[in-house]
Order: sequence, then structure tokens, then C-alpha cells
Amino acid sequence: MPIRKPSAIASDPFKSAKWDEITSGRRFRQSDAPTIALLCQWHKIAEQAMDELDNFGGETAYSNDMGDLKAFPQIGTLKTASAEIRQLNKQLGIVDTVEAEVEASSGGNILSIVSGNRAERRARATG
Repeated sequence: MPIRKPSAIASDPFKSAKWDEITSGRRFRQSDAPTIALLCQWHKIAEQAMDELDNFGGETAYSNDMGDLKAFPQIGTLKTASAEIRQLNKQLGIVDTVEAEVEASSGGNILSIVSGNRAERRARATG
């Protein structure tokens, strides 16, 4: 049985879609709902910061009244959101990495693939 989506998540199209993406094909307990909701919130914050940066025409800094070059605050927001997303993913046991995709598609993990490739090369060299 899928976990219940909180009303604050369901009422926001971005967060609702992110919830569905996160929970699809994964098993969570109902007690994980607040953590998943927080993860959805950080994804929305990251998305908004990226949109704002895109609206600056590719610029990442501005000059203040004193002529100092300052990074847009959205860059700091993105750094914070990225760190929070990584930590929440770890807390929830979500592993969305290239290594996980290779493992899932090949039936093995990276270490076993690399070891297998080395053994195969060694056998060809001695054979």
C-alpha cells in the first residue's frame, strides 16, 4: 500500500509530481512521509533558484553600489538545497547514481564489474 501524500504536498503541483517521482517503485513507511515532504520542498527551492538564475541571462554575479562583484544569493541557496537533498536521499535510502543504474542493468555492482573486466583481460593476456 503506498504511503499517503500530505495535503500540503498534494495541493502544490510541483511538489506533488516530485512526491510521485520519489515514491514510484520504492517502498516507504508512513513514518517516512515528513522526510519525503521535506525532500520535495528542497527540490522546489532548488528549482526556483535555478529559474531565478536563468532569468539573469546567464550571469552569476552582480556589482553592488560600491562596485564589488557579488555572487547572486540563489547560488548559495542552490548549494544548500543540493546538500539537503543529498542528505535526505541518504536518510531515506534513495540511491540515484550512475553506479546504481549500472548495477541494476547488469546484475552486478561496480566492483564486481571491474574485477570481472580485469580477470577477462588477464585471461586473454595469458591465454
